[in-house]
Amino acid sequence: MKHITIFGSSRCVKGDEEYLFAENLGNMLGKLGHNVATGGYQGTMEAISKGASKHNVSVIGVTVPSLFSNMSKDSFEVKANEFINNEIKTESLSSRIHHLLENSKAIIVLPGKIGTLTELIVAWNTNYLYNISKDKDVIPIFLKKDYWKEIIDNMPEDMELSNNFFEYYENVEDLEKFIEKLD
Repeated sequence: MKHITIFGSSRCVKGDEEYLFAENLGNMLGKLGHNVATGGYQGTMEAISKGASKHNVSVIGVTVPSLFSNMSKDSFEVKANEFINNEIKTESLSSRIHHLLENSKAIIVLPGKIGTLTELIVAWNTNYLYNISKDKDVIPIFLKKDYWKEIIDNMPEDMELSNNFFEYYENVEDLEKFIEKLD
């Protein structure tokens, strides 16, 4: 089953601008009939799941219980969020990212921390490999412009990370225009 993967921070909370943006994005994706996949925990992942769950779509959470099981009850990643309807438990972060990318027809990257940057770099590298091997189609990557543009523009040029693998968007309406072009 194809889905749209969304990466973003686990640290945003209900009511803040980042959470509301992600919830609206999830709602838009679900309304357009797209299944969504996230890391399955709180913050952006919960907001996307909450928005998408209002529609008859698959809301996938790819979790890593072995990594987060020792955290206190007050930690963010103790259990999957209540809005997912399909939890896939993996053994490692790399396995989690692999599962998220595996059946992805697009990737949306919201603001985040080092984990989100790691996910973006793995997705970007995956596209680089798909492009040179011609085995699979490049997966469109959509980046929130106000957050990611300066970071991406300042990456060393000799890393062979071609900017033609992604598009920037500024708001949900901009992103909706890209998403409507997907199957």
